Parts: sequence; structure tokens; C-alpha cells
Amino acid sequence: MTAGTAPPSVQPASSPQSLPSVPSWPLWLARELVGLFGSMRLTVVLLGCLFVLTFIGTVGQVQRGIYEVQKEIFEGWWFWWGWLPVPGAFPVMALLFVNLVVGGLLRMRWQLRNSGILIVHLGISLLLLAGFVKLHFSVSGNLALFEGRANSLFVSFHEWELVLLQQDGDTVRERTLPAESFAAAASDGPVHIDTGSLPFQLVVQGWLENCRPLPKGPLVQAQTPVIDGVYVEVEPLRREREQNVAGCYIDVVDQTTGQLRSAILWGAERRPFDDRRFPFTFTAGGQRYGLDLRRVVWDLPFNVRLDKFQKQDHPGTTNPRDYSSWVTVREPTGDRQVHIFMNAPLRKDGYVIYQANWGPQDGSGPPMYSVFEVARNPSDVWPKFACYVIAFGLIVHFGRKLYRYIHGEQERRARTEAIA
Repeated sequence: MTAGTAPPSVQPASSPQSLPSVPSWPLWLARELVGLFGSMRLTVVLLGCLFVLTFIGTVGQVQRGIYEVQKEIFEGWWFWWGWLPVPGAFPVMALLFVNLVVGGLLRMRWQLRNSGILIVHLGISLLLLAGFVKLHFSVSGNLALFEGRANSLFVSFHEWELVLLQQDGDTVRERTLPAESFAAAASDGPVHIDTGSLPFQLVVQGWLENCRPLPKGPLVQAQTPVIDGVYVEVEPLRREREQNVAGCYIDVVDQTTGQLRSAILWGAERRPFDDRRFPFTFTAGGQRYGLDLRRVVWDLPFNVRLDKFQKQDHPGTTNPRDYSSWVTVREPTGDRQVHIFMNAPLRKDGYVIYQANWGPQDGSGPPMYSVFEVARNPSDVWPKFACYVIAFGLIVHFGRKLYRYIHGEQERRARTEAIA
């Protein structure tokens, strides 16, 4: 090696060519699912499905009534439209909620320029969530009152329950069983009800969604069993479900003596004319019991008294132009007067009381009574807040657009003036 000559460089052994990294299958699956549920194409498809379902439901209400259409199309998982199975609005809106969360809140870049769109997505998600809470956790019914009458009980529009009454000294205890637990007696035969340690058994022999009891005369051919000279005549279901009156046949079997008692329970509602109920009573094990079929009843935490009801008709007709009620809310802290009319309900303790109807509408009045719809909905004010959030998001988004446009126009004019 001569002086001044640099030593030869040593080349490292050549390494094999690196391959592109391939994500593991869980990560790959997660990315695919996020891409699927957050895509804009899915949003368009879901909105189109909601449009079709709204059209089908609106047309179906004419023939089948609001309740049946709401349960099957808007609250159900799927239904038959002719020979075609169609998903209900519930899974469609659930997917839309997932699509908004994944696509709008997870995939979208959290930058200042997207702040308005992110806020709008949040507001729409809150709106869908409010509908879910209302569907599963709200109750509603009606409260009918004559002037001067007060009550705190409101009755369900559509739900029924079997009530077992047990006399305990001067008090009466109630045990309730929802009708859904024994409604199978309408098609599947007798349904046995678990009575626990009570000295008798209950067997529901038949369930009828709309019926009326009639006396059995010598020339009458009864299609249902006759008990004590009375049978139940099956009536066609009304389009408006709240007009149906349910009934059932029930057997009471004494476990000690083996004695069988049969009865007809009919759920006719007498309010507001009469608040009393007339249950089927019997004695077992030396104690007195009763059975009653009624619409589900809830109790308000306060009392409502109707002071005045007013209905104004269109001139020359009997069609109402306006009707409203003046009520007194009675509570331990004192009384409070409230005027309830259309779009001006009473809100108190999580309950909302609307002016819904009046009666009697067959011309037999006066006196007339006022009918209120009472609702308990944990998400009652959520839609209002959701609309505020959506409006704020739109203002932010289009406000930024307007600002950028005005700022761009000012810069363009400045450049034009500089060139001139």
C-alpha cells in the first residue's frame, strides 16, 4: 500500500430486499369495517331506504291504522311488503347512527375547517339517540276529566294488564301481569300463570283483542264458551287500536280443594264517567281475592283538577276551531293554575300533559269533559337541543365559507388594483 492511498472500503454484506409490511388480519378487518360503515355510499342508501319506508308507512296508515304501521314498519326489524321482505326503520336508523359516528366523528379529520360538519353530525346523532330512548323508556296514556273533578291516574292507550287483587285487612294489594305474557292463549291454547305461594292456580283459556260480552238467549248461537249465561262475541279489530276492548276467559283452580271457578274478564274503561272497577272476586285459603283486566294505569306524582274546559267551533259548523283547558296542579307545596291548549302543554316532574281531545263527541253533551295525553319521556327535550346543535353547526360551517369567500374577494380586488 503506497503512502497517501486510502484503504479500500469494506462493503457490508447485502441484506435481502425488505418486503412491504402487511397488517395483521384483525387490523385489516377493522379498517374494512370502518370503511364500510363510514362510507358516504352507505349514507345515501340508508336515506333512500328511510324515504321508501316513510312512503310505505304513510300509505299503510289509511288501511291499517297508525299503531299497527308504527309497530311493524317504524319500530320493527323487518316486515313483508307483498312478497318482498323489507327491513324496518329501526335497523335502518341504527345503521345510520353507526354511519354518522364512524364516518362523521371517527374518519373525518378533526380540523378547524371541518368543525361545523362535525357539530352537525353530533346533533343528528343526538336526534337519533333521542328516538331510541323514547321508543324503549317512555310511557303515554290519557287522562279524562269533567269540570271540577281531579285525578292523578292516567291510562295507557294500547297496553293491557291482568291485575290480581288481594285483600289485606282494610287495604287491597295489587299484582299486575302484562297482557303480552298470556296473549298466546289466543292461538296456542291455555296459558298457565305462575302464582307463586298463593293457594290457587290461574289458567287463561282464551284471549280476545276486541270483543263484548252478551247474554246467551235461547235462540242465540254462541261461538265462545258460556259462563253464567254470558258469552263473549268477537268483534273485528278497529283501525284505531285504542278503540278495541280486550277480554279473556280465565280459570281459577283452588289447590287445596280442587274447586274450579271460571270467569269472563272484560277490560271496558268507564272513565271519566266512573272511576270504579268491578273485578271478579273469589275466596281461596280463607282469603279474598279479585281479578281484573284493564288498561295499564300509571300514577302521577301530583294531582290535576279541571277547572274549566272551553271549545269554540267554526261558524255554522260543529267542527272545533279551538279547545283548551284551565287546570289546577295540586301538590303539597300549594296549588298552581295552568292554561293548557294546543302546543302549550303542562311540564312538571318529567311529565308532559297535552290537550288532546274532548268528549262526548256523539252529541250527548253537555256536560263535556277534557281529554289530556300524559307522556313521560326521558328524552323529551333532547330533540330541541339536537336542533340547536345542528343549527349551530350549520352556522359555523357556512359562516366559515362566507368568511373565506369575502376574504378571497378582497384579496382579488387588492391584486387587481395593484396591477392597475
